[in-house]
Amino acid sequence: MTHSYPLYVAIRAQCFCCQALQPFTFTSATDQVVCAVCRHHLGDDKAERRDSEHVQLWLAQYADLQEVHRKGIEKATADATEAGATILTLTGQVDELRGLVAGRFDRTVSGEIRAVLENDLVKRAERRGMLALRQLDWAMAVIWRLGTLHHDDPARSGSCVCGRTVTACAEGRALDPQRQAVADWEKKNLALLAAGQRHGLPADHPGVADGIR
Repeated sequence: MTHSYPLYVAIRAQCFCCQALQPFTFTSATDQVVCAVCRHHLGDDKAERRDSEHVQLWLAQYADLQEVHRKGIEKATADATEAGATILTLTGQVDELRGLVAGRFDRTVSGEIRAVLENDLVKRAERRGMLALRQLDWAMAVIWRLGTLHHDDPARSGSCVCGRTVTACAEGRALDPQRQAVADWEKKNLALLAAGQRHGLPADHPGVADGIR
């Protein structure tokens, strides 16, 4: 199988195995699009190891995205504070210039400058927020998919749907602390879907599939 990625360039591409964005430097169009983590667990005989390593990878990436989201909010807040100070400074300068030109500029000048700066600030903050939200949605969708593969089996008490006991299922135990957060995210996005708004649910989610049909 060949790929269309550029050669001899450091890029991030979606690994065919774990589906996560990973660093690659391809030297041939026939190079496997499989990341360094996944190369160690390829093969049917390593399926259990593969699932466990995927869970660890996705949870780590989810934690990283949460940190990126937190820093994005902090940066947007700091930008807002800095822009506010800049607006005050420019407003003062405009007032001084207004006095120097003996009224040639009316009182709307400072308001126009403020509006331009505030509009630019809002747009930049919205772009950062939207990017962080999409990254968070991607991570939550990955964990949701994992949750469908590892949860209590209603037909067999004490068992996971993967076939192992609940206590023996390392993936299920790793997911347990995140299940409520995923449920809250799923509920919120189902409401957005029902309202016809942008949502972060994956295409294979039952709610999305019902909507398509």
